Amino acid sequence: MHVYLIRHAAVTPRPDLPGSRWYLSPDGRAAAEKLGEEPYWGELRGIHTSVEPKAVATAQRIAAANELPIRIERDLREVQGRAWVETGYAEQVHAYLSGNTPEGWEPLDDARARVRSCIDGIVGRHTDLSFGIISHGIVLTLYLSDVMELGPEEATSLWKSIRFPDVAVFDPAKKRFEREFGG
Repeated sequence: MHVYLIRHAAVTPRPDLPGSRWYLSPDGRAAAEKLGEEPYWGELRGIHTSVEPKAVATAQRIAAANELPIRIERDLREVQGRAWVETGYAEQVHAYLSGNTPEGWEPLDDARARVRSCIDGIVGRHTDLSFGIISHGIVLTLYLSDVMELGPEEATSLWKSIRFPDVAVFDPAKKRFEREFGG
């Protein structure tokens, strides 16, 4: 069994709206459609996706091209309470992954537990079937850093390596990548 960990495609930032209500940009839609043409989707039995529109739209494009069912998972949503910042976002994420939660953000331990429980539950339901999980960069980083026991610097480097969109193939039993992000 492999877990295809997928970061959603690029969005059009809307500072007037919370990030949870952002949609894919035209380039993001095109990139998600192109991603759906990759040959490896045939191994999957379905896709679980965050409830956020940008993740759902990415899932829909991949699923439509490959006749895969989609299941919405509320607990794959992005870390709550983040606000739009024009500069300094990477520093905020690094602080967060280091345990210094920026004001208003979902507490790190709560987010990590939510994400880990959700993904572990999905893995438990698919014991010998490969499937996809479409979520957000920080969410995927929280899961992987917890499973792989990464420190804050390693977690931040991982987060920075994940593109829009991007796919990694992970073996949860062996706790290792079969294919890393950016590959």
